[in-house]
Amino acid sequence: MEADVLINVALNKPASQSSLAPWSHGSTPEDDARGANNGMITGEMGFHTQCETNPWWQVDLEDDYLVERFEIFNRQHCAEWLLHFSILASRDGQTWLTVFTKSDDSVFGQVRGLPFVVTLPEARVARYIRVRLDGTEFLHFDEFRAFGKALDPEAHARLVQANAERDGIPPGRTGHWAQIDQFEVLFDSVNYDPDIQYALAIGDYESPERKVVKRIIEPHDRIIEAGTAIGLVAMTGASIVGAEAVLTFDANPAIAADARTNFRRNGLDGIQSLVGVLRNERRMMGGEASVDFFVCKKFWMSRLDAASDPDVIRVEKVPVFCLEAEIRNHAANVLICDIEGGEYDLLYEAELASINKILIETHYWAAGKRRIDKLMRLLILEGFSLDLDHSCGHISLLTR
Repeated sequence: MEADVLINVALNKPASQSSLAPWSHGSTPEDDARGANNGMITGEMGFHTQCETNPWWQVDLEDDYLVERFEIFNRQHCAEWLLHFSILASRDGQTWLTVFTKSDDSVFGQVRGLPFVVTLPEARVARYIRVRLDGTEFLHFDEFRAFGKALDPEAHARLVQANAERDGIPPGRTGHWAQIDQFEVLFDSVNYDPDIQYALAIGDYESPERKVVKRIIEPHDRIIEAGTAIGLVAMTGASIVGAEAVLTFDANPAIAADARTNFRRNGLDGIQSLVGVLRNERRMMGGEASVDFFVCKKFWMSRLDAASDPDVIRVEKVPVFCLEAEIRNHAANVLICDIEGGEYDLLYEAELASINKILIETHYWAAGKRRIDKLMRLLILEGFSLDLDHSCGHISLLTR
């Protein structure tokens, strides 16, 4: 084909899906899935999965193509079920990169023949394309199109090399860059626990927190975060308020370094990232300048007061920062907290007069249900309301 001509490279190519439902047309996932790339726009379902968490449909383009644009024709009936979804690309069917995520609540496809169109900011070399519903629901739509072009051997080698250079990871690390939402984050296949690798691979890492941040953060907000981890929540906030309006703390020096790597990778190195533990003024009375922080193999379980945990791999001496002083200095009005049970000690009786939004992940296993209940009661008595529209499970949003 001509170099500048894009065609629907998904048309009638082998397809599959994560499961079958009683309403599926085909008797196998492959038979049912081909109804969504057969070139027919009917306004009805081309395939149907079971109700499950993150169901998917995918197509094998049978060769590497340079893909630039996608079109999804929704089913007119129950079109609202396809609200939040991601499109992923792969060259081997094993390692996937999220190239697009729809996280808003707009409904599309009620009018037959009007597709949802995704144009990539940068074309990707891919053989497999997957559409994944982000959440727990049935997945079904009418038709999928992927527009791209074939590559001559020289162009193919050049683009694969360019992708490899772009996706190169820091020296001494093993893995690749994973794309989640609009961000690329380091995927360390040696040092990260398998649970973290899986969450990154499917694009589900910290997804509840990221969804709430997208919905409640406003451009004028200023954010202080306790518990940076790899920086995805901080970057999500920074994409709305600007990098300089985000101040984040983590007590694990190694993972804080990875977060800074991710900030630089995504042009958000203006995020202020500090290594240390936050204490409220009441708990700063002892005047301690540093504390022991216990680093676990599963980095999200690293915490204070974990000396007896058999999963601890090392102890770091880290500085202590005063929460109220940092809030004042940063002029913060938003507090995000995910510190594996440390939320009670940090927030109980803290002076939070300038804070009007708190996004907190609570941890019964570390802090205990009684102390978490006590903390939530106190915050409500201090004027915060529990926003049930955005709270779910152990992710709570409090506003005033």
